[in-house]
Amino acid sequence: MADPGTPAQLTRKEFKLFRELIYAEAGISMSEAKFQLVESRLQKRLRKLQLNSFSRYYDFLQNEDRNGEERLQMINALTTNKTDFFRENHHFEYMREELLPSIEAQARETGHYKLRIWSAACSTGEEPYTLAMTLLEYFGAAKAAQWDIRILASDVDTDVLANAEQGVYHEDKADEIPADLRKRYFRKEVRGKDTVWVAGPELKQLIAFRRINFIESPWPINTSFDIIFCRNVMIYFDEPTQDRLVSRFAEQLVPEGHLFIGHSESIMRIEGVYRPLGKTIYRLNPGKGATSARSLSKAAQLPSPTPSTGLRRSTGAGLAASSGGTARERLRQRIDSQASTQSFSTGTMGKGPDASHAIIVGEIKASSSPCKVSTVVGSCIAVCLYDPIAHVGGMNHFMLPANKSDDRVCASYGVHAMELLINEIMKLGGDRRKLVAKVFGGGNVLKSSGCSLDIGGRNANFAMQFLDTDCIPIVSKDVGGRHGRQVQFLTHTGQAFVRPVKQMAEIEAEMATVKQREEKPVAEPAGCYGSVELF
Repeated sequence: MADPGTPAQLTRKEFKLFRELIYAEAGISMSEAKFQLVESRLQKRLRKLQLNSFSRYYDFLQNEDRNGEERLQMINALTTNKTDFFRENHHFEYMREELLPSIEAQARETGHYKLRIWSAACSTGEEPYTLAMTLLEYFGAAKAAQWDIRILASDVDTDVLANAEQGVYHEDKADEIPADLRKRYFRKEVRGKDTVWVAGPELKQLIAFRRINFIESPWPINTSFDIIFCRNVMIYFDEPTQDRLVSRFAEQLVPEGHLFIGHSESIMRIEGVYRPLGKTIYRLNPGKGATSARSLSKAAQLPSPTPSTGLRRSTGAGLAASSGGTARERLRQRIDSQASTQSFSTGTMGKGPDASHAIIVGEIKASSSPCKVSTVVGSCIAVCLYDPIAHVGGMNHFMLPANKSDDRVCASYGVHAMELLINEIMKLGGDRRKLVAKVFGGGNVLKSSGCSLDIGGRNANFAMQFLDTDCIPIVSKDVGGRHGRQVQFLTHTGQAFVRPVKQMAEIEAEMATVKQREEKPVAEPAGCYGSVELF
């Protein structure tokens, strides 16, 4: 056991081992000048684990850290997190004066009022909150509500990321914010002997915080960004890692999107990909990046439309995919029939095209007109979302949180189904910031057939975590148990009705058969979509 009065000393051989490890884990290049930093910061981890040498700590990381938690703590200890509000303010001035007016003008032409920004090394959150203030000040509250604006804030350090998500700053740090903006977007609190400023909901609802390690591949992102900020972090990488990172950023940018880097950084070794605009601001050149390449490829290969080409999708009031297959239609009709014969006293819906709609696994349905959406779930989850101001709502039905073996955007998996439903509600006039949720399903209905995994519990936990992360309040839920559920949801009122279904095995087996039958063809299966925002 280590003597607390005698700190362990780092040898040059041990320093070399840790340099190689941090490079392999996070791509961070530690020069000889970092010897003292590595020694002092890792001594805290030795004391925490009661280890008496750096060699013993290295052995622990290599052989005993089975879940990777201590490697994560090592990365947290060795990363430097220095940032400020409105740091390198000329970047935010350029956004206000040049970039945002251009994006807004383009939106008026296309009708595509969506903006995605990535704060790719957000540290304790000053940068993404500065971005959020810049956007709200430019657009104003009323105009901002018409836009679909999201900021992804990521970092490799989970400790600083947790602080960023809380959005709590001491007075000395909050003094960097102009007084009028601080008063408008932060609230002052006294916590014990400290006075702190807490980021308000107007800022937080624009930002999603995620841990992302730059050297991992692929990144857990399935969207393209208009703007990427990656400032004062590449200085910690060697040149090959910097070049790979900047090239990968190009793959995540929309055509002619913008990259902002730190004042002491350069990307000039990557020839032909970016055009420098001055003051460490770069624009992606035409035709560069994965998004541009896909657009050009699709334009060149787009076939002439025929009645049998492509996946049929509903238009106007919903996005529930239809395969055209008779098995799927029969199953949907069966669910719809059950909803009609086993009424929940939901009232008269009328006879419009959206009056009643049944969905099964891998489908979503949203509507801005009165519609009763119904489904039957066992271990699956049905999430109902509703905007009480716009009176727009919808339901999805997914069977697992995610599918790591397939990168298609498929509504059978919660990670896609949630964003697909949110996006469709926004297309119909709903506001992501005003959504409320109701969650149903997640029953342990498969246990009797010998399945030991709590699939229903995993599905329910995913749904709760997703909604919590996206700040969508859950106003009611009925999850778990050993039975299935029949669910009806009224999209125009937000009312949901649920009743138990005792015989789920037959229905779930039929759903699985339909899915398996449809996913055999090479063509895109029902419930799968080309693009969706995922972060």
